[in-house]
Amino acid sequence: MKLTIVAIILALLLGIPQVGNSAPPANDDRQDAESVGDVTDLAFDTTEATIDGSEACMTGANIWYCYTATCSGTATASLCGSAFDTKIAVYYGCGSAPTSGDMIQCSDDFCGRQSEVAFPVTAGHSYLIEVGGYNIFEFGSGVLNISCDDNPAYTPYNDDWFDADWVSSLHGLDVDTTHATMDGPGDCVEGPNIWYCYTASSTGEVTITLDGSGFDLEVAIYEDYNIFPSWDNRIFCENIRGQQPQITFDAIAGQGYLIEIAGSTDDHFPPYPPPSWSNDDCYDAKLIGNVTDLTFDTSYATFDGPGHCMTSPNIWYIYTATCTGEATVSLCGSSYDTKLAVYNGGGCNPSLSRLIECNDDSCGWQSEVTFDVFAGQQYLIEVGGFGDHAGEGLISISCEGTAPVLIEPDLGDAPDSTNNLWLNMTAYPKGGPLGVKAHYPTVYNDGSSAGPVGPIHSSSLVVAHLGKIVSDEDEADMGPDEDGINNIKPQTDSSDNDKGDDGVIFPINMPQCNWTTFNYNVNIIKPGINLWINVWCDWNRDGDWDDDTSTNPELTCSEGIVSEWAVQNQYLIDLPAGLNKMTTPAFLSWHPENPSGEIWMRITLSEIPWTGGSAPGSRGNGGSGPKNGYGTGETEDYYFLPGESF
Repeated sequence: MKLTIVAIILALLLGIPQVGNSAPPANDDRQDAESVGDVTDLAFDTTEATIDGSEACMTGANIWYCYTATCSGTATASLCGSAFDTKIAVYYGCGSAPTSGDMIQCSDDFCGRQSEVAFPVTAGHSYLIEVGGYNIFEFGSGVLNISCDDNPAYTPYNDDWFDADWVSSLHGLDVDTTHATMDGPGDCVEGPNIWYCYTASSTGEVTITLDGSGFDLEVAIYEDYNIFPSWDNRIFCENIRGQQPQITFDAIAGQGYLIEIAGSTDDHFPPYPPPSWSNDDCYDAKLIGNVTDLTFDTSYATFDGPGHCMTSPNIWYIYTATCTGEATVSLCGSSYDTKLAVYNGGGCNPSLSRLIECNDDSCGWQSEVTFDVFAGQQYLIEVGGFGDHAGEGLISISCEGTAPVLIEPDLGDAPDSTNNLWLNMTAYPKGGPLGVKAHYPTVYNDGSSAGPVGPIHSSSLVVAHLGKIVSDEDEADMGPDEDGINNIKPQTDSSDNDKGDDGVIFPINMPQCNWTTFNYNVNIIKPGINLWINVWCDWNRDGDWDDDTSTNPELTCSEGIVSEWAVQNQYLIDLPAGLNKMTTPAFLSWHPENPSGEIWMRITLSEIPWTGGSAPGSRGNGGSGPKNGYGTGETEDYYFLPGESF
């Protein structure tokens, strides 16, 4: 029996087990979400609610609504007027358990301590709304208001150049500048514009295809996505005309490029395409694991592929098998006459020799296939319809057999001059030009046996990690990376690229020669494992974390000893499952007379204490990991201003 939030608080305060005496709300669980349209002052009460969901936005008592959009435009969901400190989140679709990747918006304080979100919607599509409190101690009565505006002024998420959308493929970029604004240099592209970031995987010609662009476009390409675009770093400028245009330019492997596109949509495209468009083309196939009733929509999809099984509008998934045995992919329960194909491997060259199975009708007019899989192996899934049929559907994937050990490594993203390319990287200022050389240990295997190694965590998602998310990578400076860009890129002196760094709570104030602390979040997946926290701060801004008062008399404060190993083996014991807000022990901060401003800081969560690193006495050993790596935990590196009081 689940405990209500009141019982949980009593248990926390009194240390005794409690059982709620009242029934929770009817929409307490996500699968029981209340169906709503536009509503005015709809009353609710979370006092007896329980906790479920992904905790991507909130960790307190929550209830759920399934909103069907009454217009194509912008919907507003508001908790203004409620009687407690609220939170609200909105996710795509109501058919499956929400994840952080499904989340559209999360709001805490909008109208005082109450919450409100505005988000793009398409008429007739469903959106899951989560209503709860700021933390487990916030619950009570409230009112929900939902309205829809079909004439919004809602700017695209990649409207500004510094919010450019990271893309790993340039095939079939979605182009929609509806409600976009103009930014950038304005000497090539003059209209409302949107932006993309791309890192070339190889040296040679790169082709951009702008599928479905039934209007004239202005396109500019710049050599570096880390600096403001200008004439000096522009390599391409052209007006593009015609349907589905292509643009080709010369690229260098590892080089980052900023792409600027302007134009105006015509009536062929709705202003806010459904989420399924993100995997409309095979090159943008969505990574997926085992799922139950995951919603999709091929209504606005186009056709691409070999045509071995279907020629209808189709979308694509790449499934990574979770076991060795049999996997079943099912479209049963979909609303139209479907077709389904599965190919061996995850690459987008689905030849006939790779086709494992094609199915039309298995459960009525819907499709289902069962096939042999190997744990960790990828399989390409094509979802479409019979003839030219398209519509809304559900996909479920399950695997029966032997599950593998979960190996998902994580590393830091501070600059490291002992990298696999043996190129110097800059600590200050970040990204160069080379001022202070970086000696931070980030790369785990640089091809040599000498020197310190970067901390690698082989299975961050098994026991515990920092913050809510982890972006996995095989190595810090090369190989595959879950968020689409290597943590550090020595060839462009680019660092601080890990998008999974979310454990430290900002702002942080580190006054000169004062004792200070900061807060951070630890996400416990498997309770009962001993954990340690260590923090390093480059106080003297010399590009390493090696110094203390004994080795560098400059680091002196009358209040005590200063060490760049700021937090030394903070012991975390018996933390409960879920997100835990923690505070570091007090440490002395120090800054030079003329500081650079920003500072590099490393925080490491691990299952063993730090006992001196992998190469004691070598420069760059501070913050290093053990030679065999950590089993769990996470390392996060931050480049930030440590407050105004130096």
